[in-house]
Amino acid sequence: MGEGLIQMAAPGSTDIDLREPGEYTIFYENQTYFNGMYYSTGDQISGLQIHVLEIAKGSYLTIHPAQGSFTYAIGSRNGRAIASFKIDRPGFYRINTSYSKSTGPDVVLAVGNGATKGLLFLILTPIAVLFGSIGVAAVIAFTAYTRRKKALDQKKEEDRLLRGAT
Repeated sequence: MGEGLIQMAAPGSTDIDLREPGEYTIFYENQTYFNGMYYSTGDQISGLQIHVLEIAKGSYLTIHPAQGSFTYAIGSRNGRAIASFKIDRPGFYRINTSYSKSTGPDVVLAVGNGATKGLLFLILTPIAVLFGSIGVAAVIAFTAYTRRKKALDQKKEEDRLLRGAT
């Protein structure tokens, strides 16, 4: 999942090539490694403004708060979703960030689409494997139980027949 996120320093401006239309999420990485530096900033960033420009059209996109509370920790990277935007077509987009009233800390943002799908895959795959393993174990246990019971019943019947024959 982390490889699918494009990192950028904020405040500042970065041009990114977004190759798929759809919803993109902007994450604030409060602990991360970026451009040879380790960043460990607080949980809150106050007053950071984010603007996304579609370079080809020269128009700004609508930015809205991220839906839900989505956080992640991948290796040395910790982040949380702070905003989202939607693109209709692939292309180059410029993300401009600045502080509204005063200066603020240098922070790292990450942009990606499908992060929620990636996280769900990371969570649901082990759960599916767990329940699948439990199912296989139950089938094996049931099969062993029924075969053993059948063998014991057969042995009892053979013993009964042997006692009756003597």
